[in-house]
Amino acid sequence: MTFTKTSQKFGQWADSRANTVYGLGFSSEHHLSKFAEKFQEFKEAARLAKEKSQEKMELTSTPSQESAGGDLQSPLTPESINGTDDERTPDVTQNSEPRAEPTQNALPFSHSSAISKHWEAELATLKGNNAKLTAALLESTANVKQWKQQLAAYQEEAERLHKRGTAHLQHSSSCLPDRPQHKEELGAHQQACSYCVLFL
Repeated sequence: MTFTKTSQKFGQWADSRANTVYGLGFSSEHHLSKFAEKFQEFKEAARLAKEKSQEKMELTSTPSQESAGGDLQSPLTPESINGTDDERTPDVTQNSEPRAEPTQNALPFSHSSAISKHWEAELATLKGNNAKLTAALLESTANVKQWKQQLAAYQEEAERLHKRGTAHLQHSSSCLPDRPQHKEELGAHQQACSYCVLFL
């Protein structure tokens, strides 16, 4: 098995015997590096345990020697010679593969599972936010289109009123060259002039 760092926060765990590759994501580069270190430690521990079990198999396959008390002697290992016999790995049967402590393996797997759940939740949140933003953008686009239509209608109305006012001023100046002195004159003119009646 190998673990390869593919980016700052992601790595691949490849198992050539099972012909599988797992992608792992981490919350930070520090967590990724820590996992890679632990992975190497466990890999090395498994390799050493396998070597020790093979040595024990070879030693136990020779005829057993009995001690003076009638007990079987334990095979000589570097740990028993150096006085660290209590740190030996437990005996492994011939058919089982040596493995690291389950509690040690459980930590990275549970940590990886928690990280995976965290990123799944983060992805779901981002998808929800993206959907809301897309809906808001569509609504804004529709509003802008409607406002442009209203603005064009207002501009057209303003232009029409401006032309009408300009025409009225021109007519008034031609119709009334001299400023009327009294309101009565102006009123009489407006009622008599068919064009001025439109502006009453």
